[in-house]
Amino acid sequence: MRILLVEDNIDISDNIKKVLMSENPDYMISQSYDGEDAIKQFLLWDFNLILLDLNLPKLDWVSLCKRIRLKSDVPIIMMTALWDDDDKILWLESGADDYIVKPFKIRELQARINVICKRLHLNNKIIIRDLEIDFTNKVIKKWNDIVPLKLKEFQIFELIYNKKTISRSDLISDIWWDIDLFTADNKLDVNIYSIRNKLWKDIIKTIKWFWYSIIHDDEI
Repeated sequence: MRILLVEDNIDISDNIKKVLMSENPDYMISQSYDGEDAIKQFLLWDFNLILLDLNLPKLDWVSLCKRIRLKSDVPIIMMTALWDDDDKILWLESGADDYIVKPFKIRELQARINVICKRLHLNNKIIIRDLEIDFTNKVIKKWNDIVPLKLKEFQIFELIYNKKTISRSDLISDIWWDIDLFTADNKLDVNIYSIRNKLWKDIIKTIKWFWYSIIHDDEI
């Protein structure tokens, strides 16, 4: 699951990301610290969920919610220290799907994420030639047999598919943001090679040496 975490307090944001990813290694969490950057990231990536703080610099949360809703029905969970009934109504009327009051336990946030995922049926499968890809359960089948992709391999496949075309640098920064560039660069080569061997050799196309693309089902 790809999550956009919009929180202006860096320490709080880092803590939420660290705990969520420690319990959900398949989560891909992008961080944003102001409203304008949040919009840029939202337009750049296909997110499954947005965690949105109430007090944001540069672009207020109401404007942010409304701009997101013009483009997408992606679930939004508000994170706030306010809990007045009028505030709750305003959040929901502005496009939020749920809210959580600070300070909160990560377990409660996780529970709310799980409820939204179940309610909105984020199961999403596609067919490409002889492959059946289940993005929710991180499973790929080839001729009805499960392909033993590792988690990082699936994350790479999903990122390239969602973006249609993506650079090496973006892949590395999104997948291996916590290790040095040289190590991450080598890991990417190893994983791309493995994915091609396990699926088919031209599943991931290299474009001008530094970009990758995956054929889409509507291009077959």
